[in-house]
Amino acid sequence: MTSPKVKRISVLPVLALASIALALPLSSWADSAKKTTEGPPIVATGSVTRASGSSATLEGTIAPRTLVTTYYFQYGPTSTYGQQTATVTLTPPATGSGIVTVKVEQSVTGFLPGYHYRLVASNAKGTGVGHDHVYTVKSTKSDFVLPKTFLPVTLGGTFTITGTLTGSANAHREIVLQASPYPYTAAYVDVGTPLLTGLTGGFTFNVQDMLSSTRFRIETVGTPTVVSRIVPAEVALRVVLKVRTAPGHKGLVRLYGTVTPAAVGAHVFIELEKVAKPKTEKPGKLEKPEKPGKGEKEKSERPPSFATKFDTTVKRATRTISRFSTVVSIRTTGRYRVLVQVKPGAVVSGTSSTVLLHAASKAKKKKKG
Repeated sequence: MTSPKVKRISVLPVLALASIALALPLSSWADSAKKTTEGPPIVATGSVTRASGSSATLEGTIAPRTLVTTYYFQYGPTSTYGQQTATVTLTPPATGSGIVTVKVEQSVTGFLPGYHYRLVASNAKGTGVGHDHVYTVKSTKSDFVLPKTFLPVTLGGTFTITGTLTGSANAHREIVLQASPYPYTAAYVDVGTPLLTGLTGGFTFNVQDMLSSTRFRIETVGTPTVVSRIVPAEVALRVVLKVRTAPGHKGLVRLYGTVTPAAVGAHVFIELEKVAKPKTEKPGKLEKPEKPGKGEKEKSERPPSFATKFDTTVKRATRTISRFSTVVSIRTTGRYRVLVQVKPGAVVSGTSSTVLLHAASKAKKKKKG
């Protein structure tokens, strides 16, 4: 029986190759790994931040891949750009791997909604270009946001308009207040000097010494021009109420005062402020809890109501003021005011401040024996 032949393979060449590999210096292995990370920078165009007017900050990311890299942003109204930021040198982080992403940003001016922009970076191995982006905002249209209603201002008082200019170019925008007084047939003219809106477009106009009802509007200076809706500012009569009691006659008082400007024949209503009655729950019925702060807010915003108790007319007048006077018997203790009613015109109806008046105490009836 013959034994099978076994092919002998010499291991000497394999051992020799392994010996050679082990004999190579470690720097050669490092150079080999470095070559796998070196290359043109990897670039990504980012977003637009801190936009205010025509100024903004452009962002992006760069992977320099172990090499010193320079970068800049291109921007302009079309995809051909036309403008670019200054070139900045980026030193790669000393991490050993080389595949490290670095966030970069640069500020630009003259940058408007609809502009194109992208990030460009270069190193010794080549150039990396980020994707083209277009700067968009939710709303590029500017508009004035104003309160829905305005309370009348007393003759000689100050009328205040507070609002906000919206849109992409609302910060530090020059605006002017314009007016057309009663009967509102004259063209609008500028009132005072223009002012600048705040960082968020906010503004406040104060018109002092109001003597006639006026319609206002607000307009931006320059183009494009934005005009607000009309704001009606009513000027109310200035009514002063005074009280004189009759000695020895409790509850009997003389109510008199002045009305400015003169309004002979105007109706005068003497009104009692109504006191809100607290709600009462039925026995055994639990009261529903209110949401925190909701009840207090609603009560504070609800104006007081009044009921007419007496009336008279304005009878005497001079060139500037008129007077009223009447004697009444107060039957209900409470706070009273005077409402002087006129037809709307250069001035509208006005009210006085309230005064506390006491009613005469009722005599107790004697019981029959």
